[in-house]
Amino acid sequence: MSAGKVFELKVPSLPRLLIPILLLSFLCLTPLGVITTTAASPEATSSASINVKVNHRIEIQSGGSIAIKDTLSLSTNPGEGMEPLQNFSIGFPFKYSSNLDHCFAYETANPEARLRLDSNVGLGRIGFYGVNVIFDPPVNISNGGSYSFTVVFVFSNLISAKGEDTFNLDFPVYPSLTEKSSVCDVTVVLPVEASYNASSHSFNRTTLGSYQTLNHTKAPLEAFVKDFAYLVFKHVDFPLIENEEVRREIILDELGQIHFSDSYQIVNRGVKKLYAISLGLPRGASQVSAWDTFGGLSLSVDEKNVTTYTNVTVAFREALNLGKRGEFTVKYLLPRENHVVREDWRSFNLSLTMLERFHWTVRKLTVSLTSPEGAELVHLRGVNPTVVQKEMFQEKMIFTIFNATSFHSLHFSVAYTYLVFWAAFRPTLWMGLVVVAIGAAVLLRRPLKPAVPIVPTPVDALRRFVDAYEERDRLLGELEMMERQAQKGKIPRHRYKVRRRTLESRLSTLSHDLTDLREEMRSAGARYAEMMGRIEAAEMELEGVEEDTRRIEIRYRRRELSSEAYRRLLEEYHRRRERAKTIVEGLLLRLREEIK
Repeated sequence: MSAGKVFELKVPSLPRLLIPILLLSFLCLTPLGVITTTAASPEATSSASINVKVNHRIEIQSGGSIAIKDTLSLSTNPGEGMEPLQNFSIGFPFKYSSNLDHCFAYETANPEARLRLDSNVGLGRIGFYGVNVIFDPPVNISNGGSYSFTVVFVFSNLISAKGEDTFNLDFPVYPSLTEKSSVCDVTVVLPVEASYNASSHSFNRTTLGSYQTLNHTKAPLEAFVKDFAYLVFKHVDFPLIENEEVRREIILDELGQIHFSDSYQIVNRGVKKLYAISLGLPRGASQVSAWDTFGGLSLSVDEKNVTTYTNVTVAFREALNLGKRGEFTVKYLLPRENHVVREDWRSFNLSLTMLERFHWTVRKLTVSLTSPEGAELVHLRGVNPTVVQKEMFQEKMIFTIFNATSFHSLHFSVAYTYLVFWAAFRPTLWMGLVVVAIGAAVLLRRPLKPAVPIVPTPVDALRRFVDAYEERDRLLGELEMMERQAQKGKIPRHRYKVRRRTLESRLSTLSHDLTDLREEMRSAGARYAEMMGRIEAAEMELEGVEEDTRRIEIRYRRRELSSEAYRRLLEEYHRRRERAKTIVEGLLLRLREEIK
């Protein structure tokens, strides 16, 4: 009986198990039937895969910089649909990242149409440096469409000298992409008059005039390629130079002439001695001269006219050996008609390019522009000045750029107003001085009047003022040092508070005494009043610098300033502080000498 009951219970359980199995099978098979039908439908559009073609062009610049231009052509086949492209990533092996000086992107058909680019974003794998090119608006290449853009990477220190006329180039032979490319055409353009010697890869050589080009094709090019290459070429006169700094001073005078003074600091990285250097100056440069710290340098100039460029070769006083630094300055004039446009009777516009015909990477480029006396700057387009200095009759703008290349957009224009009568300001001033001198001579020939009593030097007041001022500076230094020690926990808190109250009390007394002594000094004569005024102005400058320093430290901690901008501002504030301290120390020294 028990066994029968068990048998009767098992039989009806089989259909209940089969039902969910059949339902599950039906649900799993139904989507497959739908997908197959949809894919087979003639009206459906297949999903697209981008066809990528790359032209990888390596150009060796005079001086040793390397420009790698990657032109990418993106396309789809007719009938293929896809979402509009919003960005595209490309890069190179990470070992070359420290040699990268500049990168940018543009539409191949329109080089002026620059594309937004995010640098140092990686490619999703370790070992690569990547950039992300942003398409705004997104690019539609569906149904057989295509789009082409170019990314330019500028490198330095990829070339090393193997002998006096033999050089080795270490470079990424292919670009690094996140997907496969159907074909990659590689072109290496050697410098003019250079000849190919050897390479780690096979190239086809082509000679066009004075240039040799090397070509190589890779089809297909796999994603995330990390392929290094070397190339050896020969050149009897290839200067391998590192340009540490260029300081360009531009002065626009009252007669409309544009005075240039370019100071260079270069290092010879080649094995061959460097006896001279060739430079390309702007169009119409004239009255060219070269100087170093010992005087004038010999040079050869190829001057033509205002519509052509000027070439100049500067001979060094001593040849530069490997690793030796050379410093020199080239001065010249530029014609007004090439750069200054007169808008109306008092409005002018000055247009200039900071780096023109320049093939080096300049580690630090500083450009200062000084306006004519009496001119008023209205607005500036192109580059934002680092510092603006306003003097009595002139304004000076200073620009500082690091790792500047010829590919940087360094063209700027300045609109200013200027009245023509200012051109006669200096001659009128000199004529006035001559008249004053003649008048003074006439007066001296007249009978002398009773002498005006001479005010004696207030020696006691001078001594008390200098002593009080120096004591105040000493106490301020002691207070500052004590605060640093307290922050580091080097002195007990109670001792710090007691000593601080003592110092602040003494400083308060000294400040009151100095105020009275200043008034006493002012009453001693105009010369002392002028010195007191200069000391007070320097003190105000020091207070302003301290306040500005605290402000940028707060902004830097809030990440409102980049590290480069923070460092640049600190350097400027340090220079302002040192100038103010020098003024005060010089005036105190003069007063101390009068006491003796």
